[in-house]
Amino acid sequence: MIRLTRFLCFFLAVCLPFGGVAQSRRGEVTVAYQIQDGFCYASINRSGWREPKSVRICAEKELDALPTDASLYRGETAKAAFTLLFSPLKAYLKKGDRIYFSPAGKLYLVNLAALMDDSGHRLFERYHFFRVSDVSALPSDPKRHRYYTIRLYGGMNYEADFDQMNYYGWSCHAFPAMQSFIEDCQGLPLSGISFGQADDGTRAGYGNLKASREEIKFIYRIRTWLSSPNTGPRALEELFRGDTRRDHEYVMHLSTHTFNIPFRTYPGEDEAAYKRKLYKSCGLLFSGAGHTIRGEKMPFGLNDGLLYAEEIAGLDMRYCCLLVLAACNTALGTVTQDGILGLQSAFKEAGAQTLLMTLWSVNDRATAEFMKVFYTHLFDGKTKHESLDRARKALMDSADFNDPVYWAPFIMLD
Repeated sequence: MIRLTRFLCFFLAVCLPFGGVAQSRRGEVTVAYQIQDGFCYASINRSGWREPKSVRICAEKELDALPTDASLYRGETAKAAFTLLFSPLKAYLKKGDRIYFSPAGKLYLVNLAALMDDSGHRLFERYHFFRVSDVSALPSDPKRHRYYTIRLYGGMNYEADFDQMNYYGWSCHAFPAMQSFIEDCQGLPLSGISFGQADDGTRAGYGNLKASREEIKFIYRIRTWLSSPNTGPRALEELFRGDTRRDHEYVMHLSTHTFNIPFRTYPGEDEAAYKRKLYKSCGLLFSGAGHTIRGEKMPFGLNDGLLYAEEIAGLDMRYCCLLVLAACNTALGTVTQDGILGLQSAFKEAGAQTLLMTLWSVNDRATAEFMKVFYTHLFDGKTKHESLDRARKALMDSADFNDPVYWAPFIMLD
């Protein structure tokens, strides 16, 4: 009996999940990148190893010299980036490995899975990548997970009629218990506000998005039960903020524009002061935002349609198992030692578990097609990461959207 008890204690200590997943499983590798003394290093550990190995990747100046747009993933540039950033790890990896990695420095702005190896294959075709905040607490991504509840916001009307907006949003303002939760924060002055680099067909600017509405309808059709599409004048900031307050697991999908407001920094300004300014300067647009941008005051007590990072960080999204930010530049922000400070850090502070984001201004039609493939596989029982890879592959093999500018910006953070 004593031997059995000891065996059970040993088994539980070694095999039970830590942070939602077992620490040591066959085919799993953790890679923690770090910048130190002008060089980029990776601490790599494999299931079964007694201790991790430290590998020097490249000089920090070589990393900083890399582009962060779609050109990084094309032709010889993609292969050169692979040689620089990933080739030093090849000796420790096997095809099909599950690689859990935490970036550092400019690597936060790189989609490792989209790089091209010596044989011309994209890395996501060889390995399974999991971008994590901390390699000591690995995420769970179970098969056949049932995502029952999904909240959908898109196809927004940024010039929505005030009366229509009030028709859908009045209830949020009618109950005192909701007032503190949906109260607008005071952002920085809107002069100089930017909506990303607007190329033809991208989700930059703040014009209504044609493909976004189609995207929302498609997702709703494949998962009608317990789903709620919010489009046009119904895609309101206050409804979204109320929708995040749930006591059961849900998926949140946001298809819209992002914005950034320039602000000044001063010598000696501490990190907390900088963060406060940053959180008041970036966010997401909801229906009716065009009125606010032009300086018009919202009637009926309606929210201004600008959801700031400060407001996001104060939400309760602990039950949001997957947040999809189908907008431009949602993965960008200020690079710090702890990660990217911006929209993604605000949503993480709110409790969102997994984020699907973008590294640059994304094409409206391509994004809609990407999301259709992603959700088709997700609701068919594939994992979040499998669905991401299949959506990348589908666009990569398509006639219209095979260039990396269309499929490489999408990254997932656990």
